[in-house]
Amino acid sequence: MPNIAIYASAHGYGHTARCQEVARQIVKLNAHAVVYLMSNVVDTFFIGDDHPRIKRRRLKMDAGIHQVDSVTLDLPATLNDLKQLDFASDDLIDAEVEFLRREQISIALCDLPHLAFEALAGAGIPAYGLSNFSWDWIYQAYVREYPMFLPHIERIRKSYRSAVKLFRLPFGNPMRVFRDVEDIHLVARLSQLSRETARKKLKISKSASSILFSFGGFGLDLELKRSLAKDVIMISTDPSPDPGPPFRHITDEKLAALGLHYPDLVAAADAVISKPGYGIVSECIANRTPLLYAPRGDFREYPVLVREMKKHLPSRLITLKTLSAGNWLNAFNDLKSQPFPPPYPVDGAKTVAEKLLAVAG
Repeated sequence: MPNIAIYASAHGYGHTARCQEVARQIVKLNAHAVVYLMSNVVDTFFIGDDHPRIKRRRLKMDAGIHQVDSVTLDLPATLNDLKQLDFASDDLIDAEVEFLRREQISIALCDLPHLAFEALAGAGIPAYGLSNFSWDWIYQAYVREYPMFLPHIERIRKSYRSAVKLFRLPFGNPMRVFRDVEDIHLVARLSQLSRETARKKLKISKSASSILFSFGGFGLDLELKRSLAKDVIMISTDPSPDPGPPFRHITDEKLAALGLHYPDLVAAADAVISKPGYGIVSECIANRTPLLYAPRGDFREYPVLVREMKKHLPSRLITLKTLSAGNWLNAFNDLKSQPFPPPYPVDGAKTVAEKLLAVAG
């Protein structure tokens, strides 16, 4: 009975979402495997997704980027988060080594929290990486203005060198710091419902137009002028605050009560409005839903992701001013008429699960 640990970055929801997808594939492929999923995401994110052999632990083993909301970065606060993490790191690693040995973990996957790699090295457990970008690469972009990032970058790189291999996702940086790199297809959450079934559960008629506002684990306060889009069903979700009518705000609890999962909302929508992060981009590609996207701020992944996603996803940039003024309706209508490129493979989670199970025995 292989016991496998999976560690998600504490940054946003996307890392946890794809780690959870790999966990699902592991328990699907092996009837005896047990997965321990470590994430700092709130419990409501997992409502309706419990599995007896996927055991969750709330744990933060990296800092990510401190964000005020989904599109606003706070770099001084990020440095403070890294400093606090360093201060607590010895205790965190010691506790994790004890956990890993007690639960007889045989292999692990990290996306890509550096303290998890350090704990796994301390416990003598082979660790694999999964990501489309690395945190040393992200932080390197800020060194000129904030040289205090340098010692954190060096520690992160040292931890990455302990990995057996990196499973590199599309839309990212080369990540040459890893000893061995294997390219895989997208890891994405795919709706298990037809578009028609998902819309029926949401009480969206066949003739109605709908758009999903998706702003990830950081949320966004949607103080919008809504009159220009009154003929479009606008759906918002947690963790963004409820913007009030005419939005239909669907809490995590309500989503579960409807028998739906977040990818079902993506599949049901005629388009998504979001900032481009790997999670929502991959889910739009998987569920074949166009994307209106707002600028993300000074985040190094952003231009790479935008450049690559346009090859596989009908998408269009709107400014934050356009978003907040509610003037996105023409862009939305234009986007709906764009043809979709050929389907892009989204079987990365199965590939990673098969390879981990082959090594775990």
